[in-house]
Amino acid sequence: MSTFPVTSVTLIAKIKNLAPGEDSAAWVRFWNSYSAAIRQFAAMKGGEENADDIVMQVLGKLVNVLREGKYTPEKGKFHSYLATMIVNEVHMAHRKDMARAGDRKVSLDSSVKIAGGDDSDTLADTLAAPAESPEQLDEDWRKAVLKSAVDHVLTKTALSDRDRNVYREYALEGRDIGEVAAKYKISRNYVSQIKIRIDKRIVAVGQSLVAGDGESS
Repeated sequence: MSTFPVTSVTLIAKIKNLAPGEDSAAWVRFWNSYSAAIRQFAAMKGGEENADDIVMQVLGKLVNVLREGKYTPEKGKFHSYLATMIVNEVHMAHRKDMARAGDRKVSLDSSVKIAGGDDSDTLADTLAAPAESPEQLDEDWRKAVLKSAVDHVLTKTALSDRDRNVYREYALEGRDIGEVAAKYKISRNYVSQIKIRIDKRIVAVGQSLVAGDGESS
């Protein structure tokens, strides 16, 4: 089964030590780990229409954040730091949209402290976003990870078309188990087994991005 790689202190250190313009497997691993979850989180906070742009903005800023050592494990879980950065970017994108629409004059000069930062850790071009508790950010990040894990397992792992469709219809769309079983000519028990098996894959994928403290984050 393909899984998201765990982002660790070691991986972040490798990225920090890359020379300007240097590419590395570390960046590929980082992209594979976080881009899908960042997009899901951005869509939750700012809507589907802005999600792709926010992914690119956040990942671009993370290049400097990681290479310049602005994030260290002492500042807390990496995903909490990242979630706050995404919220700030969503808020800035919203303000820019308002300014372009001519609703009112908007200043983009303010700075925002990012999670766990000191006085020098600001997003200089980001306005203060509405405060969200660390607990709420953590819960929303977990939801984004779950959605990205579901998508990853259903589209990028080895599943039969039947099992994939059974899971979508029964687990995601909420269709009656008897209806699904009859449609695919399998027993109700086997429908349940398919769900349990795919759920385990999803959990395994998602855990790598919500692993908590220590080496993984």
